[in-house]
Amino acid sequence: AVVSTQSTGEMQVIGAGLGRTGTFSMKMAMEELGFNPCHHMWETFIHPERNHKPLFQKLLKDRDGEDGEDAIKKIFGGFKATMDYPGCLFYEELMKLNPDAKVVLTVRDTPEAWVKSVTGTVFSMHEASNWFSWKLQEIIRSLAAPNHIPVIVQLMACQRGHGVSPVDPKTDLAQMYTDWVNRVKETVPAEKLLVFNVKEGWKPLCDFLGVPVPDTPFPRTNDTKHFQAMRRKSLKKALLKMVVALGILVVGAYLVYVLAA
Repeated sequence: AVVSTQSTGEMQVIGAGLGRTGTFSMKMAMEELGFNPCHHMWETFIHPERNHKPLFQKLLKDRDGEDGEDAIKKIFGGFKATMDYPGCLFYEELMKLNPDAKVVLTVRDTPEAWVKSVTGTVFSMHEASNWFSWKLQEIIRSLAAPNHIPVIVQLMACQRGHGVSPVDPKTDLAQMYTDWVNRVKETVPAEKLLVFNVKEGWKPLCDFLGVPVPDTPFPRTNDTKHFQAMRRKSLKKALLKMVVALGILVVGAYLVYVLAA
């Protein structure tokens, strides 16, 4: 994006790691270290007031223009840090807006470990066995998810974000992950970048950020369980909506039949 180099003076840590790289643990760690609030996909679920659907739509239509820059400023304004989607997709724009910020690239042990995680969660559509299962997931998401989530999913799925489409069954996700890691390493100055696995704990992170090491254990959260619980809840919500809609349709058809008889 064509982003001005004037600093917003707000964001101090930019998460460039893709989702499913310990980003929920990192969100908790950032906020414990004082970089609070930290933007994360979870924020858009638990804080309806941070539902920026029109802004995400602007990013889909005009990421490289003034509307895109304005959307990025408004979505991430007021946050001291970012982790996870959708922020990681805009790490370069955020760096230009916050030239003094440091960048943390969270990684998994191997590309294969990351692929196993995402195909069971955020990119499950990559594993859709046929057109019907793909469309079913789209319908459930449109019925059950907050109305901005499908737009964020479009941002995540478009080739502009990752260079390829992560939901296309033909995409080699392990290669996509590797290419992303290499891209971040090539585009972020070495002195501003920490490549970090959450298994390493507090010390390398705190040393990089220049903050004291907390006495508490490093946050260990299983965001896979969070994601799956949220998906089950969404499925129940979608099914309820479908049953209600079907019931209304049946009653309506019956009334039309009775009145026409």
